[in-house]
Amino acid sequence: MELLNVLILDDEEPARVLLESYCNKIESLKVIGKASNVLEAKSIIDNEHVDILLSDIQMDDLTGIDLQKMLKDNLVTIFTTAYSEYALESYNLDVVDYLVKPFSFQRFYQAIDKAKGLIKFNNSSGESIDSQSQYIFVKTNRKMVKVNFDDILFTESYGEYVKIYTSEDIILALQTTAFMETLLPDENFIRIHRSHIVNLNHIREIDGNQIKIENHKLIISKRMKDNFMKRIREKGVI
Repeated sequence: MELLNVLILDDEEPARVLLESYCNKIESLKVIGKASNVLEAKSIIDNEHVDILLSDIQMDDLTGIDLQKMLKDNLVTIFTTAYSEYALESYNLDVVDYLVKPFSFQRFYQAIDKAKGLIKFNNSSGESIDSQSQYIFVKTNRKMVKVNFDDILFTESYGEYVKIYTSEDIILALQTTAFMETLLPDENFIRIHRSHIVNLNHIREIDGNQIKIENHKLIISKRMKDNFMKRIREKGVI
């Protein structure tokens, strides 16, 4: 069994001890470092291979959010914090999960499971999904729902969930937009905003920084507009 390297970042020793004890209960995890501040964690990340970062947010000098903004590559991160008010900003940074202290081992395990799933898809570059596959199964309300790629209009971040919009329904999945981006075939789907991934085949109209899909109007972020327009031109403009 391949082990996943975990780095724990928290400025409180009891929190670091608890997180390490939780990790030790999961055979596939190996704690390779514990840091009490952002600069110490950054040094470990620069010199060691880290698969999962368990990071506190509110600390002296620099925060866990500051660390996320320092990293060149998106590191699979789970925030562990006593403060719920950072949740929206954290999901905008594409963290895998947001655990509010105190949290149970069951809730921790759920977050790790999501992280492992994202790592699996990142490592395989999506190859674990059959290139001929035309659908995915989504876990929602204790059941599995089959969703055809062609039926997806767009997806929207919703806290620790993602809303999948189709013409007939809105499906709520316990996943992140970053994870959905690894699942959806990139020939037809593109991210236009930190909260939205759209199906190019369903775009009816582009007006400046706004697109229309059926009766929905979505904003294209300035940061992502150039890439979006490049994809549109590849589809053909007359």
